Amino acid sequence: MKRIARLRELMKERMIDYVILGPGSNMFYLTGFTEEQMERPLFLIIDSWNVYFLAPKLYEEQLSHFNIPVVSYSDDENPYKKLNIEKGKSIAIDDTLWSSFTIDIINNFSPSQIIKANEIMKELRIIKQDEEIEIMKEGVRIAEKSFLNAINHIKPGLNEKKIAKMLVDEFLNNGADGVSFEPIVTSGPNTSMPHLRSTTREIKQGDILIFDFGIKYKGYSTDTTRVVSIGKPIEEIVKIFEIVKEAQQKAEDMIKENVQACEIDKVARQVITNYGFGKYFIHRTGHGIGIDVHEEPYIAPNYKRKIEKNMVFTIEPGIYLPEKFGIRIEDMVYVNSKAVVMNNLQKEEIFIV
Repeated sequence: MKRIARLRELMKERMIDYVILGPGSNMFYLTGFTEEQMERPLFLIIDSWNVYFLAPKLYEEQLSHFNIPVVSYSDDENPYKKLNIEKGKSIAIDDTLWSSFTIDIINNFSPSQIIKANEIMKELRIIKQDEEIEIMKEGVRIAEKSFLNAINHIKPGLNEKKIAKMLVDEFLNNGADGVSFEPIVTSGPNTSMPHLRSTTREIKQGDILIFDFGIKYKGYSTDTTRVVSIGKPIEEIVKIFEIVKEAQQKAEDMIKENVQACEIDKVARQVITNYGFGKYFIHRTGHGIGIDVHEEPYIAPNYKRKIEKNMVFTIEPGIYLPEKFGIRIEDMVYVNSKAVVMNNLQKEEIFIV
């Protein structure tokens, strides 16, 4: 309930009367309840005095374990008539709430102002508590163990999709609750497309592979990228790998409290630019990670917020040469005066299998 108390302080500061959250990361952060959004309204309502779930009766018993009052409704009732919300007030609505629900809220309560709930929720979630960091560290350990097991079984003739499935199976076998995103396993020229999903392309001797992977563990996400080669990589690949490795290391060395996030991005970008590959670094240097795999802070050119203790984010510069290959190295770090890298996987050299 401390998190809800802090939310109420922010609501008062920003003159927000009600916060309405749907199933997702914000609801999980405040209550521990996790469920997917469905066609029936399932909301968490917070105002200056009350906090309660509005939920279909089919969730009544399930929600009774969360020490938060439940206002339930049957299928023949109008759920919005059960909400204790005064018309004409300021309402913060969950960013990911279905638009149909948002429209119903507007039509029923005629709010004087609507804002994105994440504008205040991000202020709670951007600084991680120590126990959150420990959960993510354990998640990284599970993900890394799974990666090492999986690459022991890859060989020419397997396709990207089959390798990705092998990796997911390892995650689940080693204690993950699921994936934080579908793993990106790409090979050969496919590696030049940073977010290409795994395809049916078969790997062959001499191929470079990018493994971008993460798990869900106790509600929190991980995100790591490493480079694998089927046999000894060619000299050009090694050269680009060394440049990316230098950019990543210098960015990690730059991390400390009170440094602007954009300055960290600038350091990584300048290394790559100095080698003549600046136009091939086509994304931000990193992103915050927690319950969601992408959240604040962003290590990006225009993100000027200062780094604070217990922020958690990735550092993942890359170079992508169209139709040839791409290289990315990614760690998760948390801040304790300076960067503490959560990963233990070696990154000094390309993994060779």
